[in-house]
Amino acid sequence: MSVTINSTRQLMEGIASHDLLINSFIDVQQRQNYLPVFFDSLKLTRAKEYSLGLFQFDGTPLITKDWENRVPASLRSMWRETTLGNSQTMQYVGANGTLIAVPVLMGGQAEGALVLYVPTLRDLIFETTHTGHQLILSENGTILYASHADRYAMESQYDAALFTSWLVESEPWHDLTLLHQIPAIDAFSNVLWLLPALFITLISAILVSVYASMHAAKLSAGTLQALFDSINGQSDSRDGPSLNPEGEPQELFVIRQAFEKLLSNLTSMTLSNTQFSNVIDSLEEVLVVLDEKSNKQLTNRSFTEHKSLCALSDEDLAAIRQQLISGPGEVEGQYEGTEGAPPITIRWSMLPLIDTQGKQVGHILVGNNITRHRSLEARINVISHAMKSATLSILIAERQGGSFPIIYSNPHFSLVTGFGEHEVLGESHFLLDKMKADRNKLRQMKSALKNGLPYSDTLQCYRQNNSFFYNQVIITPVHAQGELTHYVAFFQDVTEQEQTQQFLKDAKLRAEESTRLKSSFLASMSHEVRTPLHGISGALQLVNNTELNKAQARYINLAKDSLNNLKHIVDDILDFSKIEAGQLHLEALPFNLTLLIKTVYDQYAISCREKGITFTLNYSPQGRDTIIGDPIRLRQILGNLLSNAVKFTEHGGINLTVNIRESSGRHRLFASVEDTGIGISKTSLESIFEAFRQEDTSTTRRFGGTGLGLSICRQLCQLLGGELVARSEKGKGSCFSFDIAIDSTDKHADDNLAITEATTVIPHFKAKIMIVEDNEVNQLIAREHLKQHKIMTAKNGREALEALTRMRISFNAILMDCHMPEMDGFEATKRIRRGEAGERYRNIPIIALTANALKGDRELCTAAGMDDYISKPFTAEDLLTVLARYCS
Repeated sequence: MSVTINSTRQLMEGIASHDLLINSFIDVQQRQNYLPVFFDSLKLTRAKEYSLGLFQFDGTPLITKDWENRVPASLRSMWRETTLGNSQTMQYVGANGTLIAVPVLMGGQAEGALVLYVPTLRDLIFETTHTGHQLILSENGTILYASHADRYAMESQYDAALFTSWLVESEPWHDLTLLHQIPAIDAFSNVLWLLPALFITLISAILVSVYASMHAAKLSAGTLQALFDSINGQSDSRDGPSLNPEGEPQELFVIRQAFEKLLSNLTSMTLSNTQFSNVIDSLEEVLVVLDEKSNKQLTNRSFTEHKSLCALSDEDLAAIRQQLISGPGEVEGQYEGTEGAPPITIRWSMLPLIDTQGKQVGHILVGNNITRHRSLEARINVISHAMKSATLSILIAERQGGSFPIIYSNPHFSLVTGFGEHEVLGESHFLLDKMKADRNKLRQMKSALKNGLPYSDTLQCYRQNNSFFYNQVIITPVHAQGELTHYVAFFQDVTEQEQTQQFLKDAKLRAEESTRLKSSFLASMSHEVRTPLHGISGALQLVNNTELNKAQARYINLAKDSLNNLKHIVDDILDFSKIEAGQLHLEALPFNLTLLIKTVYDQYAISCREKGITFTLNYSPQGRDTIIGDPIRLRQILGNLLSNAVKFTEHGGINLTVNIRESSGRHRLFASVEDTGIGISKTSLESIFEAFRQEDTSTTRRFGGTGLGLSICRQLCQLLGGELVARSEKGKGSCFSFDIAIDSTDKHADDNLAITEATTVIPHFKAKIMIVEDNEVNQLIAREHLKQHKIMTAKNGREALEALTRMRISFNAILMDCHMPEMDGFEATKRIRRGEAGERYRNIPIIALTANALKGDRELCTAAGMDDYISKPFTAEDLLTVLARYCS
């Protein structure tokens, strides 16, 4: 039984280590094509009584036969911890059947398990005809198997009291007990009749032996004495063999002649033995001569050398001899090396040792050291297995003159292309004839092959079913002793990669187009929104310059406040859109930080006094009044945070802290705005930085706002190399702090570079100015702002070119709108610079009037040839300041 179960287990371990079975755990997509066929071909699955299952590493069945409907529930999972968890074989024999589970190993770890279930022990045991009774008992004495099933009831308890007159032998095996029992009378009945015969034979043998011994002793004594006397007499003679003494018995004469001949032969064989010794010692093979009792009779030098390198004992030689007598013509043995030497593998064969009479008197063991051969064979097997298991198509071509016929193709090549091995081998133009690759690329490949160079490219090929795919080809030359002998070609289906690349290219084009459309939309939106804003702003400025009573002046101030709020909202939306589109332009200018902080403080101190709250400033520039950065964006961040603090604080006060710190040679500006306002709940603290989000809808109804301010501030801080964070407690106030990267400068900043609210002094000048603007409201506002100068207007670039060409008057400057019908300001400017309006206007100052506010607008104006840039809406002061720069 032990042999049966062990052989079954060894068979299952052999199946579990089969390459095809192991590959099914790797090749998930293709295994259903071959695993069922392999599984059905096993002898274990063809046995009706057996249930067999292949399971994955998590215990789920991959493929089974008669498993769910036959295997008891108690046995279905008992093997998992040992086999899958510990990667060990498990076998169980019990009342409810026999179960053997072996792991499917990959890298020494179980990736799955092969499990066999046999419902009864009778299905496992080979029954023989025997007078005795064989039984197998469970741990509690239950009969699991009986060779005489009619005598014993299965699943019943074994009662030893019923068999007291029997001869019983028991042997434990695992958790079972094996019994062999037979009635005593049956055991002795077969030998009782032999006792008289044995007694008579024994007496006869004793009598014959006594007589033979006495006669042999008498004859031997006389013969040996005569032989001794003859030898002594012959040793004194130098004339050859001695003569037959008178009266010498014939037996002694024969023995003496044989002995003399033996002495002569031994003398002549001395030289032959030396030569024979030299011959066998020169053999590389291990040579051992054994007698019939496995005693060493002769060994050669190679045997001595190998014995010093490995543990090769006399018992090993006897075991090898016994194996070769009863087994195959060759056996292999592996022997541990001595003193740290590597193991040695020897392949043994055996020849009979025949004496001169033709009788076998022993054996000759011949051993070949195949350790290096096995190492090379293992390497070749690994390489072959790797090539067969590779998920990359491999072809090997041999150089035969000017052609390269294919001599090897791995299974993955057939899987990818559909061409079988028989269709590939021997082909020299496979890519051209059957895979229909591009002829021009094949010519380049052929040229590389002829010159012994590697080649790689992606070819458009066709499979056997005429389906198209992209084939990445890498061909590497193989040289032996400086000569090109083979090429190894690696093929890989890269259709998905190529399609992905094409998809990414298309996506990039779509993204670029989307960005272009978004930028175009922002430019259009900026123009369309800012143009009417400029009209309203200009109209309010004009009305404000007339005589107004108190009520009218109040109404104008209310309208200006509403306009500023609207402009602030539009600026926030445009800033957010510009950040999203990557169109926000940051400056790096030297400016007076102290003056900027003072201006911001003065601006919001007025609002705080009006609300009755305190406003304190803690400012520490560390002696650096002038820094390099973006003053507009810094003021925008501070203004937004202070505006929120004033808006949401009813009692208490606001504290603004600004300082400069130096770390690792870099300077950073730190600022915080702390208030005692309504505060923010912890759950809403992060969401307030999201676009269009406020703490809740009641905040929007009560305080207003778009919910963009904090989102823009955080993104501006990040663009400036810093971060904006907040901490707050509902009902107690909030603190918003940020830091940004700045550069310091030793130069003293000029007040003209600072952001101030100081009044600019505009010099007095008179000029002739052309206004090119399609919007009548904007024309009216510009004329009113410049009513002290000579003005002419044109509705588009074409009218402006015609007027400049036709009129004798010479203009000092041109105010050019960028977006107009028929001909825009960019095209008109380019034509003026080319001289189409006359040589006198080639260098006339052209100032752009644009409602755009995106990154790149100023660059577009400069590229078209414009000299300056004014963004709408603008004030009369803004317009006169720029004109004075070119006309005064």
